[in-house]
Amino acid sequence: MPVATIDIVIPVWNKPADTRNCLVNLINYTQDARFVMMDCGSERETERLLQEIADGLDERALLMRDDSNIGFVRAANRGLERSEAPYIALLKSTSLVSAGWLEPLLAFAAAHQDAGILVPQHSPPAAEYETPLEIASGNFSALVIRRELFQEIGGFDETLDGAAWCLKDFTRRACAKGYYTWLVPGPAVACKEEVQLGSERRREEILHHSQEVFRERWGEGQSYVLHVPKGVDLTLLRQKFDWLLKGARHGDSYFVLLPAALYKAAKQEGFGYVHENIRLVGLPLLSTESGRRKVYEHLTVEHPGIRAVAAVDGIPFPWDVAYLPFTELSERIRVGYL
Repeated sequence: MPVATIDIVIPVWNKPADTRNCLVNLINYTQDARFVMMDCGSERETERLLQEIADGLDERALLMRDDSNIGFVRAANRGLERSEAPYIALLKSTSLVSAGWLEPLLAFAAAHQDAGILVPQHSPPAAEYETPLEIASGNFSALVIRRELFQEIGGFDETLDGAAWCLKDFTRRACAKGYYTWLVPGPAVACKEEVQLGSERRREEILHHSQEVFRERWGEGQSYVLHVPKGVDLTLLRQKFDWLLKGARHGDSYFVLLPAALYKAAKQEGFGYVHENIRLVGLPLLSTESGRRKVYEHLTVEHPGIRAVAAVDGIPFPWDVAYLPFTELSERIRVGYL
């Protein structure tokens, strides 16, 4: 059999009904794929189900087994190591795809060689997006990895939490090699909430350990609020966003306060879809100076420690005397992340 376009890795531990639904949907809606199923010591019913599906798929299936539940991340890594296709999808056995779920991801990857991790929209969505958006991490419910990226950085860190911090670490390692993570709009993938195993105390210990390891490796991101004055054109704004994107890829968060007219123009030009860590905030057109100040004060309450930045050197930040000029912010980004 020629190499498939994509290998789909699915770690499985019991849940035979969910697993059947997951695999049937994947088989129906992902024609040119090979299925790498990693059975983590499942009970007999699930074991028989996987064998039956593998037999039916013949050369399009690779069924691997372990005698015990080795955990999602270890099982995922074993499956990833056996992949051969140009792209590798990783899904949980409780995920449900729909028709056309994969095509937008592969099309975006083909057009953007630095897109290393592709994430479909999930149901229910955290927010609705009409265009692709660079994001800070993937989602184990469903993601697609470019094979070259996996060959460069390897699999997921099995010492981390197997969830958010493991995914953030993988994204940072990808970013360090020039590969970025994108949310690509399209048919949503649904995934059931899973019962957390083990004691709550043990889970908290793992979470704390993962956070500490992540911060030691990558540092801790900062939050900034930038004030953009009237008269700034989109060309100058884009130059500043190029700097913000470098910082956002390494964990910083930016809230960009824009006059109403510039906010509307920036939205139309796609500035709101640069990175999920860069957010546009429009200042009310008809508001008083006090009303605009309240927008800033609301951000300082929601994000303690946020730093004010004057987006244009020589024009002070209007509501905080202890602000950074943009040249100092860009120098921080340059020294810290380049």
